[in-house]
Amino acid sequence: MQRGFGKPLTKEGTWDFSQRLPLATDITNYSKTLIAPPPVRNNMKARLPHFFSIKQSTDLVRIGKDYDGGYLVSKSDIEQTDLLLGFGISDDWSFEEDFLNQKKVSIEAYDASVSERIFFRRLLGSALRIYRFKRFLNSLNVLLNYRKFFSQSNVNHITKFVSMDIKTQPNVNHLQKFVGSNIKSEQYCTFMDVLNQTESNNIFLKIDIEGSEYRILHDIVANEERITGLVLEFHDVDIHLNKIEKFINELSLNLVHVHANNFRPLREDDDLPLVLEVTFSKHSNVSTDYNLPHKLDMPNNKNGMEYELLINDK
Repeated sequence: MQRGFGKPLTKEGTWDFSQRLPLATDITNYSKTLIAPPPVRNNMKARLPHFFSIKQSTDLVRIGKDYDGGYLVSKSDIEQTDLLLGFGISDDWSFEEDFLNQKKVSIEAYDASVSERIFFRRLLGSALRIYRFKRFLNSLNVLLNYRKFFSQSNVNHITKFVSMDIKTQPNVNHLQKFVGSNIKSEQYCTFMDVLNQTESNNIFLKIDIEGSEYRILHDIVANEERITGLVLEFHDVDIHLNKIEKFINELSLNLVHVHANNFRPLREDDDLPLVLEVTFSKHSNVSTDYNLPHKLDMPNNKNGMEYELLINDK
């Protein structure tokens, strides 16, 4: 059978009105039978040693942007804070910004890897590549947001890295060469340098310093009476488990939440996450009844599978 302008023709060339071509609705319905719905994405199970057993805060809120960059902290700790110290901001200060929206506190953000000058250079570099217009818009947005947020009188960006006091740490020469840092540089300061510059005894800490967190754990414990709450990223968890266990056992603040970063894989032999986001609280009410992930958690990699955390018995 031949076809004309939307109507079937008979062999004799006359119009056959008893038949019709498929309509758009027919095609749509037919395509639904061919295209399966997207599969339901289940969480991937990960396991943690018994010392990660938590007492989950009953008033957790999400601070920071969706997916990577947001953390769960206790609302009670925010209310008791008058100074937020942020170690590591890169080009994302959504946590600091959101924290300030919750409570009008002073903010000191430490990171020597970024500055207004560096963001301006990135903007110029992207402007020279017209075919990367999206990158240009992103660079422009970062620069403008940086100027807006850090121009506030109670918000300060200190272009220094927070590191350890080399006078009290063994084998520091090996460590500093391994991480490629020069501790004697003016770009570096110790955790105690930071604390000594403030009289506040109601400090909330946000620490994401890509592995250098292990250098300051001892000083955090030694000054825990000044800390209202703490959110901390542990990197390379598999080779630092002993340090993490010691820190959790020595710190008097409650471990109230743990989330696994799904940008990094699990260790093959025991499903251990390699990067963890942990929250400690001084002031919140806690419960031994919990689910991990929490309902407010989001996968760091929004295109990846979230990790469901199971904590081993002793």
